[in-house]
This record gives sequence, C-alpha cells and structure tokens, in this order.
Amino acid sequence: MSSTKAASDIDRQIAARIRIARLESGMSQEKLADALGITFQQVQKYEKGMNRVSAGRLREISDTLGRDITWFFEEMPSFESYPTLSKADLRVLRNLKALPAETRRAIDALLITLNPSPVETAK
Repeated sequence: MSSTKAASDIDRQIAARIRIARLESGMSQEKLADALGITFQQVQKYEKGMNRVSAGRLREISDTLGRDITWFFEEMPSFESYPTLSKADLRVLRNLKALPAETRRAIDALLITLNPSPVETAK
C-alpha cells in the first residue's frame, strides 16, 4: 500500500505543468517564489514533484503565472510524455522563444529537413 503523502502521477503532472507555465511566462523560480512568499527551493520541490501542491497554493501559482487553474488539469497524458529538460535544452528554448516568429518558423523548417524522423507539429 502506498503512502498517502507520496506524489501520484497527477501530482507529477501538476508539477510538470507548473514548470511549463513558469518557463512560458519567462519567470524565474526566484521571482515566482517571491510572489508566493516562499523559498525558491520550495518552488523547485513543487516543480520536481518532490512536494505535493495544495489546492490553495495551486490557485496562487495559477494567478501568479496568469493561467486558469483548470489548465493544470487539462489533457492529462502520462507524466512520461513530459521530457526532462537539461539546462542546455532550456537555454535553447529560451533563445528560440526570443527570436521573431518568422525566424523560428525558418529554423523549424531547417530542422525538419535535417531530421530523418521529424516531430509532428500540433494542428
């Protein structure tokens, strides 16, 4: 029998979506922590799924990151569908996001031609 305090797949999904929402908003863990009145280490624990997020705290996070709270529960695929990103991956994503949309599309087209198994785009 599992401990009721252990993180479930849903908890890990929420954790992954907190990280995604924070990264998409361009907010650092430190800034999110300051806005929530907690330490950045606590934000790290939330994002890694080490600590479960209460409903009240999730509401504060959703408000701070400008997301509807239901977004954290939408399309609940398995946790494994969210890859673990390295610091280098995150740097590349931030740099790509900073480029104009036209440039990003051109880079995407180039990557598709270079990749023997390109990733499908969302329609």
